Amino acid sequence: MYSGQKNCEPHSGCVRKHEPHDPVGCLMLSSTQARILEGVAAGFSSGRLSRELYLSSKTIDYHVRVLSDKLQAPNRVALISRAFVLEILRTDSWPPRVAVETVD
Repeated sequence: MYSGQKNCEPHSGCVRKHEPHDPVGCLMLSSTQARILEGVAAGFSSGRLSRELYLSSKTIDYHVRVLSDKLQAPNRVALISRAFVLEILRTDSWPPRVAVETVD
């Protein structure tokens, strides 16, 4: 698992469900990771995200890979599906937005 991952403790203000068999727990994202996850969820390519966020395409790809590792997802579609299931992405908006409590 990614060593920079931050998990919040159950019952410390986290509103998300904690499953004992879920190794992801309550994942915290950096603001950059949150913006990239929102862009991927909206269907943006690495090229478009790099132009909008003023980062290189390789940096975007790196962050997508780190997010995929954190959420144990093999590809972008699985990454977004897992983010919705774990309630990292909100279901009440389009384009998708990251839940505020998951951003560090």
